[in-house]
Amino acid sequence: MPGDSLERLQRDLGLKRLSHGWAKVEILVGLIGATVGLFGGIRLAVQEIGTGSEPVWTAWLSLGALVVLGTYLALAGHRSHLYQSNNQLTAYLAELVRQHHSPPSRTTL
Repeated sequence: MPGDSLERLQRDLGLKRLSHGWAKVEILVGLIGATVGLFGGIRLAVQEIGTGSEPVWTAWLSLGALVVLGTYLALAGHRSHLYQSNNQLTAYLAELVRQHHSPPSRTTL
């Protein structure tokens, strides 16, 4: 069974089980955060240019941080998906090796 080989791989290597759902939430929240930060920065720039006012540095820093942190969160979710895929492929290959590997014959001298 495919799930058994993945569980065996995780147990043998001491890996913890990764959640598909949590990875998708990370990606979604990260993309929303990055988008809000990006469009907020554009809006702030247009507002400052239109009124000729001084830049509000705290707003710029917070929007920049939102873009950076949102992007990081989206990439972390993507990385989690890659790890899950690699673990499944590794478990599949390990199962193939186990099936086709014959134990060496023992000869007594």
